[in-house]
Formats: sequence, C-alpha cells, structure tokens
Amino acid sequence: MKHGNILRVLILNFVSSLIIAIVTSDILDAFHLKGGMYLGNLFGLYFLVVYGVNNLVEAQKIPNNYIRFIVAILYILAFDIAFVFIIPLLFGPNAFPPTEYLFLNYGGTFFNLALSKEFYLALFAVVMLIFNFLIYRRYKHFNRD
Repeated sequence: MKHGNILRVLILNFVSSLIIAIVTSDILDAFHLKGGMYLGNLFGLYFLVVYGVNNLVEAQKIPNNYIRFIVAILYILAFDIAFVFIIPLLFGPNAFPPTEYLFLNYGGTFFNLALSKEFYLALFAVVMLIFNFLIYRRYKHFNRD
C-alpha cells in the first residue's frame, strides 16, 4: 500500500464532503432555512464517513476491522471542527440558530434537553458510526460465504 495514494484519497474525500456540506448549507440559506444548517453536516458526514470509508475498505486501502472505525472517528472529528469554523465564516456569525430547548415530562420527571449545535453534531456522529457498523457487519457476512 502506497501511503501517498491513501493520503490523497483521504484528503479528496474530506474536501468533497466539505463541498457537499457547504452547497447544502447554501441551498438552505437561499430558502431562509438557517435552522436546518445542520443538514449540511449530515450530508457531508454521510458522504465522508459512510461512502468514503466504505470505498477505502472495498479498495483494500484500509482493513475492515477496528482501523475502519478509527478512520471514521478521526474523519468525524476533523469534519465537525471544520464545519463549525467554516459555516459561520461563509454565512455569518448567526449561521447556527440559538440553542433550542425540548421539555419532556416522563413519569412525573421533567427533562430539559438543550438542542444546540453540539447536540446535533454528536447525534450525527453516532448515527454515522452506527451506519459504519452496519456496513462492517454486512461486509464481514459476505466475506464468510
């Protein structure tokens, strides 16, 4: 395995996913839906973590074991940091909506959940890791036959 090739593929996947996130955010901004700027993060993360990592595994650039999840976690961290810094630069300091609150009453106990950008980024990260795990299991299942 040539390290130059895998590094180039990792960077191209990252830049492509950032472009997807920025275009999605721009479309949302054009329709005055700034409350949904997080969807840009979701689409970019999906392309980067699920599609990009799966292509690397299928091309046998990275093995389909714990290294797959390490690459996915590093991708998520780098992408979320870049997304949080780039989107306000392009769409203004109020690109992300202020923190919203969800009040739940369950069995007499009140829950107050803050739906901030950190909440959505963490939620999308967990969803992408679940998708990666499902593809990992499917790939392992097909290789057994």
